[in-house]
Amino acid sequence: MKVLLYGGTFDPPHNGHLNNLRAAAARVQPDKVVVMPAGLSPFKQKTSAPGALRLEMCSCFHALEEDADTIPQLEVSGWEIEQAAAGNRNYTVLTVEKLARDYPGAQLYLAIGSDMLLSFDGWHRWQDILRLAHLVVTSRHMGDDPELHAKALRLDPTGARILFAPVQALPMASSDIRTRLTAGEGCEAELPEAVRAVIRREKLYKKEVSANEPQTGKGACAQPLER
Repeated sequence: MKVLLYGGTFDPPHNGHLNNLRAAAARVQPDKVVVMPAGLSPFKQKTSAPGALRLEMCSCFHALEEDADTIPQLEVSGWEIEQAAAGNRNYTVLTVEKLARDYPGAQLYLAIGSDMLLSFDGWHRWQDILRLAHLVVTSRHMGDDPELHAKALRLDPTGARILFAPVQALPMASSDIRTRLTAGEGCEAELPEAVRAVIRREKLYKKEVSANEPQTGKGACAQPLER
């Protein structure tokens, strides 16, 4: 059994996230996908939308199940949000260890963006993550493949634990979307209707976004290459 984990702040989730996950799943062909919104990332001090609403907005990922050949089963899990509510920090290695317990004997995969690969050896217990799961890297910027492959070989000289999903750069970032939502834009091209419905109902992202907000994990997202 193959289980693919896709985590992130998802503040809010947008079409770039869906495209990244679609690309990673097409590369791996998993039996199950677990989408895991973070409670509180170790790299960030807070989120704009509370965990419960980010979890609800992540229901948009279920649209990917329409392509049953690529994603036959998808679960949106609130485990990391529950951990944060209990006062625990979110570290990816703890989530991967949980999945290893939940699915003994399964092959685990972790979908990440190219910027995350370049900083991966700064993650908490990154060696254990790589021991427990394969990385599936979706490239977020055109022309960065040589740097990515060099980094992958430094992290894993065997070349067996890090996979690359063929993608095409699609500039889209949650931080920019939040700023545009604050300015009154609808962001119809970037946000699934299920996400925009929650934003309208809860009047999210009305407060001004701080110019000093950390930029870790943001930037261009990706979509699968046309075949």
